[in-house]
Amino acid sequence: MIQEVQQSSEPRYGWIMVAVSFVIMGLPFGALVSISVFLKPLVAEFGWERGNTAFAYTAGSGAAGLGSIVMGWMADRFSTRPVVLFGSVMLGLSLLLLSYLKTLWQLYLFYCILGGLGLAALNVPIITNVGQWFSRNKGLALGIISAGGALGMGLVPYFARYLMSFSGWRGAYTTLAVIFWAVLVPLALLIRTPPRLAKDRNASPSGNLHGTEAVYPIAPAKFVIWLSIAVIFCCICMATPIIHVVALASDKGIDSQSAAGVLSLIMIAGLFGRIFFGKIADSIGGLRTYLIASAAQTALVFWFTQLHSLTGFYILAVLFGLGFSGVMTCILVCVREMTPPQIGGLSLGIVTLFALIGMGLGGYQGGLFFDLTGNYTFAYANAALAGVVNLMILYSLLLYVTRKQAALANEMKEA
Repeated sequence: MIQEVQQSSEPRYGWIMVAVSFVIMGLPFGALVSISVFLKPLVAEFGWERGNTAFAYTAGSGAAGLGSIVMGWMADRFSTRPVVLFGSVMLGLSLLLLSYLKTLWQLYLFYCILGGLGLAALNVPIITNVGQWFSRNKGLALGIISAGGALGMGLVPYFARYLMSFSGWRGAYTTLAVIFWAVLVPLALLIRTPPRLAKDRNASPSGNLHGTEAVYPIAPAKFVIWLSIAVIFCCICMATPIIHVVALASDKGIDSQSAAGVLSLIMIAGLFGRIFFGKIADSIGGLRTYLIASAAQTALVFWFTQLHSLTGFYILAVLFGLGFSGVMTCILVCVREMTPPQIGGLSLGIVTLFALIGMGLGGYQGGLFFDLTGNYTFAYANAALAGVVNLMILYSLLLYVTRKQAALANEMKEA
């Protein structure tokens, strides 16, 4: 998508960073979406409505979005390791606080800590760091660490549901907190700064980076604005089933553990989808691949409401997981391709803010329309409509970028 002047070789430690980041990325996203399996137990104990309870995810997503801008800027200005260490501590603390939950406002507050100080400090800095280790294989690398997020969103809620069967929801939160601390803190210590960014920081104590020269077909700021608008709608589409598919399957008569398995299957399929779409993005570009993946999730999302058997849920879970996962990877690749490294963290933080706003709206509207209508039909229809809006924006953006690329190519030939 752009023409860069940079080293063709990629340091071997970059792949170690991919492995470390794969695990780090999984835990915070898994913790945030675990509200899907805590939803009905919390409603049963406190008598809250599903919409109000699901709003914890909205609050956490919004806080994560705002926090992503701050944490992205801090990673740009300083380095990734201290930011990730801070996030690791705060993520475990938020889970521990949730085990002492008594009121609805506490639920919102603790999920805001989880998202704004936990997930935000891990997500954007890690993605920005790994993206700058690679040039030729950036899509594959980002796809792999994005797959870690998918795996975490599948395994953490399923494991949490398993823990609840032994120690209740309070004990599940406590156990998760201890495990997260034990895993995340040692891994954070393995994080290093990409060589070219370290070189530029040493040359420019102020933190302004000038190591990569690039010609962009669209002004980076303009691209970030349009991408931010687009991701709101695609994330409304994907968040509705992510937050409510467990409850939907349970309402259809499927037992709680198998219903949690539907979400796990979406995320496990997403693990492979993120790597697959990341590799495609290396070949045809992030924006084109984003359009394909978004079309897939939009076409599939409504059909969850038409299913009645566990087999049907499992089949659709695999298909939807492959589609939605590509969206997540391509957003990362698009930012990496279309923004300079010196503002990579800030740019991704802004896009992440709007993505998480979309995720929060999707989760909330799912619960809201269930409370209003007694079923999920309207909620999932809204999700499909949001996906259509996203496709319209992406297609328009792709046309604009393609025309600008052609104009740049002509200018280079004439020069």
